[in-house]
Amino acid sequence: MIFASDLDRTLIYSKKAMGASFESADIIPVELYQGEHISFMSPEAARLLAELAKTTLFVPVTTRTIEQYERIFYIRETFNPKYAVTSNGGNVLVDGVPDPDWQRHVAEALSRSEHAEKVIEAFGRISSPEWVKSYRHSDSLFYSIILDRDNMPLDAVEEFRTELAGMRWNLSVQGRKMYLVPDGVSKGDGLLYVKKLSGAKRIAASGDSLLDESLLKAADYAIVPRHGEIYAAHMESGVYSFTERDGMGAAEDLIAKIAEWFALPVPETDLPSADKR
Repeated sequence: MIFASDLDRTLIYSKKAMGASFESADIIPVELYQGEHISFMSPEAARLLAELAKTTLFVPVTTRTIEQYERIFYIRETFNPKYAVTSNGGNVLVDGVPDPDWQRHVAEALSRSEHAEKVIEAFGRISSPEWVKSYRHSDSLFYSIILDRDNMPLDAVEEFRTELAGMRWNLSVQGRKMYLVPDGVSKGDGLLYVKKLSGAKRIAASGDSLLDESLLKAADYAIVPRHGEIYAAHMESGVYSFTERDGMGAAEDLIAKIAEWFALPVPETDLPSADKR
């Protein structure tokens, strides 16, 4: 059994994202950057995850680069995951080392999307210093762009999203960051590769952004925090199940729900994908 989860704003939270009810509570620091703790978990979420990890293979899945993922010392030291999916699916780590077979697979998949230089050139036609602060080609796989969200031209960005689709790339905005990601870099594909490597039969997953949708669709059961891109897009559609709370409380809710799901009797046959969410 696998519990595959996005990290930022799903399991771990910045002080800004955790929610008012946790601002004065005791929280567990999980990430150290330039001498400062910048991400946290609630003690209850940490306890629930530790219990779940006793019987389930916990697989962190993140858009973070390998370097950024390794800053989350609490996950590494407490759970020492056998597998992790980083770089939005562009890398699969096995015992902390990128899997070379997966890297070759991704390189071949990238050849079917427009070249990265063409994509950032197209983005340059709508970007300006008023709202784009910096960008980087993360792990030479996708673009991570720092924004001034208040000044972002929404109509132009949505038009660019459509243009990107024709180039076989995707766009996601999360907080003060925008991600431009080619089709061949997919969290869901990375998770299915881990499923094959591990021999696991059942997957539960969680995530909050549009980049997590492939992850959720690769799972047999999925639950989404009551915040973020997916919630904003699907809060009334009935496509996904959502947690009771938003912010850091969502992490507690989703781990508890997933533990309940794993405790249910295993069905004799797989349900249709539309019923798995």
